[in-house]
Amino acid sequence: MRVLLIEDDALVRTALSETLAKEGIEVDGLASAEDALVLIGAGQVPDVLVADINLGPGLNGVDLAAIARERHPAIEVILISGIAPEHRQNPLSRRERFLQKPFAPAVLAEAIRSAATAASARAAA
Repeated sequence: MRVLLIEDDALVRTALSETLAKEGIEVDGLASAEDALVLIGAGQVPDVLVADINLGPGLNGVDLAAIARERHPAIEVILISGIAPEHRQNPLSRRERFLQKPFAPAVLAEAIRSAATAASARAAA
C-alpha cells in the first residue's frame, strides 16, 4: 500500500511518515498540494492520499482532493486538520474521510487501511 502524505509542517510530516513506516505503510511525504499534483501527474498515483486541509499559500487539501479525484476517480482521500469540517468554508465530499488533529498515529494508520480496503472493494465491484 502506498500513501501520499501532504503536510506543510515538516515536524508533523516526518513524525507521521516515520510512524506509518513502522506500521508497514509506504509513505511519500510532501509539503504542498502543488508538489503532490506534479507527482501524481508523473504517474505516481497513491492508493491513499492524506492531506492537511490548511497547507498555507496555494492550493489547500480540499482543492487537492478534488483535482486528484478528477484525474483519478478511484483515489481514496483522508483529510486532516485542527479545525473541524463543519467550521470550514469548504465542505467535504461524501467519499472523503476526516481526522481532526491531534490524533494518535495508530488512528491514521487504521484510517489508511480502511480507505485502502474500500478502494479494493470498489475496484473489484
